[in-house]
Amino acid sequence: MMTGTPHHSAVWPLQARLAASLLNPLSFAHDDHLTAAGLELNVLRGLAGQEDFQRPLNTHVSQKLGLTALAADVAVTPTLAVSEQARLALMLCSLGAEDFGGVMRIIAIARLHEMIGRLVLKNDCQRMEALFGEEVFDIAIRDVAFFFSSLGYESENDEAFHHLCRGSDEEALQALTLVGAEGILAFVNAVDAKLEPLVRLRFSNELNEKLSARLQVMRAEQQEHFVQYLRRRLPQWRAFID
Repeated sequence: MMTGTPHHSAVWPLQARLAASLLNPLSFAHDDHLTAAGLELNVLRGLAGQEDFQRPLNTHVSQKLGLTALAADVAVTPTLAVSEQARLALMLCSLGAEDFGGVMRIIAIARLHEMIGRLVLKNDCQRMEALFGEEVFDIAIRDVAFFFSSLGYESENDEAFHHLCRGSDEEALQALTLVGAEGILAFVNAVDAKLEPLVRLRFSNELNEKLSARLQVMRAEQQEHFVQYLRRRLPQWRAFID
């Protein structure tokens, strides 16, 4: 009888998603990281807009960013077959830019749920709804607070939350990105630190410095709640996670 790593139906699709990300860094990498390609940014982006150049340029950039070497390390991770956390981490790292932005909003609500729940001023509440959607208070107060409270953090003088409520539109968006990205990066690092570049490459050097200053280790309980929370908020992912 043959023995080995147990099979899970989501492993191969997740590996294919990962391969697509690793081979197409121009679709998600922030401009700050593309200087490694050895071309002026406007030239690189201009050439990438031409279909005939897309594949060779993506291959070149992938090699320069170290993503080609990364593929061999993470594509065959044995825990993919047995770990919900590992499959979710790979799912997050292989998301397109639009989907990744949506997940950051969901994660930011969970991390800020205590502060969101205490808002009383109408203007602040309206700002939260404009940034996160009309369901923000239901998610924060009725969902996260009861079932996934470990995902939140408490800070009376949190600059990011201040910018969300009172900052300019640009400051609010940057704060949302910071808080959401921090949650995703903490989870990915806790599950498989080799995947960290696939998160950090999405953000500017300035944002990555802020992430490093704020980042905390995600405990086992928080990792479990993270999986359960995203499974609840994104039921279409269950085929990959469960």
